[in-house]
Amino acid sequence: MKYLIIGSCIAAAGAVEGIRSIDPEGEITVIDGEQRGCYSRPLISYYLTGRRTSSQLDYRPADFFAQQRVRIIPGRAASIDVICKQVLLQDGTGLEYDRLLLATGASPVIPPIPGITQSWVNTFYTWQDAEEISAQTAAKGTAVVLGSGLIGLKAAEALHHMGMKVVMVEKQSHILPRLLSPRSAAAVGGHLQRHGLKVVTGHEVVAVGNHEVAVDDGSSIAADLLIIAVGTRPNQDLAREAGLQTDRGIIVDCHLRTSDPHIWAAGDVIESRHIVRGTDEVMALLPLAHREGFIAGLNMAGSRTRYPGGIFLNAVHILGMHIITAGDPETTGSILRWQEGERCLELTMQGQNLHRYIAINIPGISGPLTALIERQVKIPESEWFKFLRNPAIANLPAAYWAEVRRWQDDGSLRCG
Repeated sequence: MKYLIIGSCIAAAGAVEGIRSIDPEGEITVIDGEQRGCYSRPLISYYLTGRRTSSQLDYRPADFFAQQRVRIIPGRAASIDVICKQVLLQDGTGLEYDRLLLATGASPVIPPIPGITQSWVNTFYTWQDAEEISAQTAAKGTAVVLGSGLIGLKAAEALHHMGMKVVMVEKQSHILPRLLSPRSAAAVGGHLQRHGLKVVTGHEVVAVGNHEVAVDDGSSIAADLLIIAVGTRPNQDLAREAGLQTDRGIIVDCHLRTSDPHIWAAGDVIESRHIVRGTDEVMALLPLAHREGFIAGLNMAGSRTRYPGGIFLNAVHILGMHIITAGDPETTGSILRWQEGERCLELTMQGQNLHRYIAINIPGISGPLTALIERQVKIPESEWFKFLRNPAIANLPAAYWAEVRRWQDDGSLRCG
């Protein structure tokens, strides 16, 4: 069996592990477009500041693919011939496959702003981006970060640690708009500003001049560096041009197979099932990418393992503040809150079901709360009020512990 994987990061590593757990002898080839091996993108901010070496970016050991007897082809895929079952590389090389996985990931969105293609403007998504930013960073200079999502926050933190003055510009009314409520965002924004970062919300950058950023309120910001961090978009051109079904991402079934019976897809490039909403969403999350890759690999090797879907789950540590959110960021319902200094917890309930939580500086309770969202366990609101008097593992509602005992009995206990 010839397995071919386009992409070499998290989903690809999961797929190799899935394939090898069933088929120890099949021929696996990975097309490595970045030519950096399998590394963890969330760590590039620490690499930029020197707190991680290049070897510490590895998601799997440097010899992982060799140990799994995987052939690595440096290069980028140009097209897929689904009739001949062949992938053509940009250099003209053709690679045949019996089973193909698209693990092509995503790329940063570049907004159509005049002047944004100048050399002092960078994205912050890849290892190469970190290297290019490092070469341009001037201590005591000013950096503008466009966008305040997870990538923007980590870029801002890194540049702050490197001695730069940092200004974040977010067009929405508050920072981390897809993760936080206005109230929790105010707590995080205050924390950032107390550490010396400037946060501008409710405004857009409308033009980029000669080391100057123009804002829609008529003001301008002199800057040595501009970082674009306004989101990512699935790399699905190969799939679309090959005639595969796509929408916001590549469309897959519950076995992560595309509309072509010989092609699977996994990771940031796909739409997958949100298990609370019941809708298909692009959920570009590292843990999901590995899980999807592993299940796709199993199924490429002959299994019929179903992928149950996932939920939005994000964690970030920013200037000493630990933020974890999970669930449906667009959910509505009754909101229960607790706060003590810079520790706060916000729960969004629909009836007796927890649909979302935001936990700031309370990392220990994230696993149980995430499990309650995934399982949609019904817990009376009165029990949550008791828990919120002192939110801690030991004080979780009794219904949670009853569910834990049931999960232990049926072997479905969620770990981590």
